[in-house]
Amino acid sequence: MEKLKQQLKLLFDISEEDASIFLAEFKKKELQKNEVFIAEGEVCHIVGLIQKGLLVCIYNKDGEEIIDEFGFENNFITNYYSFLTQSPSLKEIRTLEPSVVYIITRQSLEKLSNQYPFIEKMSRIINEKLFLRAHNRIQSLLLESAQERYEKMIAQRPDLGQRIPQYMLASYLHVKPETISRIRKKISNTTLLT
Repeated sequence: MEKLKQQLKLLFDISEEDASIFLAEFKKKELQKNEVFIAEGEVCHIVGLIQKGLLVCIYNKDGEEIIDEFGFENNFITNYYSFLTQSPSLKEIRTLEPSVVYIITRQSLEKLSNQYPFIEKMSRIINEKLFLRAHNRIQSLLLESAQERYEKMIAQRPDLGQRIPQYMLASYLHVKPETISRIRKKISNTTLLT
């Protein structure tokens, strides 16, 4: 929990006391691999803060899983659209690894927001970061080649290639698994030549 507290202090520029107040409302939950965090069809009333592990957000279209996003250590995880609109989730969030997630409910979050003004600032920062991440993802899908998207993803998260199955990386990048194989081979050959 101490590492999460330090991460919050850095991310939101808040005091040690404010980070402690915020985290006091979170409850620890240990999840096994492939355990559902938020089910498709359920209204999302929770926000998670990942201490350990890896989660994936998946849409299901005609039996095919389409990867929307991954959730990593020291990051928040939720279905934000469902949380805001209080409508049933169109995607499932589940673990790819055994995970430890600290969870806060909508009710607790609203209570904190009413008591502490710094929570509103945190909410604004989260909203801005979510918007920028969504914008960058859309821009990348529209303007960058598959190889550029792959290289950018690996530059940002070098551990992804080992932690996430190739077919999931392919789905996230909107390419076929064979494309990932070709990109990896091309990068490997380029590295060997230099």
